Amino acid sequence: MDYTAIIKEIGRGIKGATDLDEATAYALYAEMLDGRVPDFELGALLIAFRIKGESEAEMRGFYRALQERIHPIARPVGRPLPVLLPAYNGARKQANLLPLLALLLQRQGVPVLVHGVTHDPKRVTAAQTLAALGVPICTSAAEAQARLGETGLAFITARGLSERMDDQLALRWRLGVRSSTHTLAKLADPFGGESVRVVSVTHPPYLDKMASFMRSSGARGLLLRGTEGEPYANPRRCPRIVFFHDGQAEVLVEQEESETLKNRCEPLQLADGFDAQTTALWTRRVLAGEIPVPAPLLKQLACCLVAAGAAADMLTALATSGRPQFTQ
Repeated sequence: MDYTAIIKEIGRGIKGATDLDEATAYALYAEMLDGRVPDFELGALLIAFRIKGESEAEMRGFYRALQERIHPIARPVGRPLPVLLPAYNGARKQANLLPLLALLLQRQGVPVLVHGVTHDPKRVTAAQTLAALGVPICTSAAEAQARLGETGLAFITARGLSERMDDQLALRWRLGVRSSTHTLAKLADPFGGESVRVVSVTHPPYLDKMASFMRSSGARGLLLRGTEGEPYANPRRCPRIVFFHDGQAEVLVEQEESETLKNRCEPLQLADGFDAQTTALWTRRVLAGEIPVPAPLLKQLACCLVAAGAAADMLTALATSGRPQFTQ
């Protein structure tokens, strides 16, 4: 493959760059993941895509290459569709509610697989909070498979999901910026389509791009603007949550302004800090009923129940989301 020619096409900036077709993007990303691209050219490619942004065709090609390198996990038998929660950003300003969402889904009998990084020098990862809550960190697909069968909840490291993906993610610390792999990791599906992916974006322009990808690929999942990059609803301002299935998009929750939340009688009680131990203690109190679940998170929980097939509609899901049905 002529990397120089490709860099010349995609490296001309936002206005001058030319997008790759899906087949070329697939072949290129496969070589990138397999470590066949020399370091100098690899760095140039990653930075060029970072500046240009990935087209929908490129995303489809990249995604196919990545999926071929994801270790498969079988869907738990006789249960709703498993919910996939990608945790690649972490917390830097407020407590991460992703572990709480995972545990609430587990209580409802919905299998949950959280996947992501375990350490970030500048943030507190969901893995660290889950570990503080007693959830083991799985390092292989087989281990995660066993945990899902036993408890209905597992965390698997990015490396356990795919060594090739993890190698690409680790380049962030050499380049100083995230790459296309950080976007693709949020779409990774070890269940081969028999799942519900909860996908979040940080910057509003990416909502349209990700929505287009999910619609055209037929993916089943929920799309929302995340909180500090993590796929959970902001407790202070509920985002719009869209359910994608069978090539269709269905809005389950509209965006809620912060003033609406302030006017409610029920006060919002969040953790005093965002470190793993403080977040874990707060999460335990919420699960014990001492602190109410933030309303936006209850709405997101209801969306997950509908998407996973555990509830027929949002009214049913909202009515049952606060009542545990299954507790380990």
